Amino acid sequence: MSSPATPNRLTVINRIVTVLSAITAGANYNYTPSAVNKRFTHWRECVGFPTYSVHLMDSEKPEYDGDELYAETFYVSVKGIVSDTTDTVSALAKALTDIQKAINDDTKPGAGAGTLSTLAVQVRIGEWETDDGYLSLEGFGFFDQKIMVQLSANYGAL
Repeated sequence: MSSPATPNRLTVINRIVTVLSAITAGANYNYTPSAVNKRFTHWRECVGFPTYSVHLMDSEKPEYDGDELYAETFYVSVKGIVSDTTDTVSALAKALTDIQKAINDDTKPGAGAGTLSTLAVQVRIGEWETDDGYLSLEGFGFFDQKIMVQLSANYGAL
């Protein structure tokens, strides 16, 4: 008996991990991520910064989209940890900008096969929140960037 296909939402999450892992500091980005994980990463286990954790979040109820297709909207969370002993606000802003640019570039029409633009009906960069400077005295900053994803597939493939 063969294994079922990889669920589309997992394919999208894997792509987000790939996109964020490919960020390289230079002309287009501020930082090269130290790590991008598909699990929560505690700040004490970080070997470098920024470190990003990609998580599946909430979803909305799939709706019948016609011709045996269902539309589903779900949310992905990218939690980030930055370190800067003098200006965590700037480090947070730069890391968020890097993530937003990388996701946006991968969703542009014509970005190529296997990109977010071909895997999902729509990907939208959503709201984000920070730790409000809670650990800035220790030189750390935390954020959570939400990404909205819409898929359309048969129910078994979502």
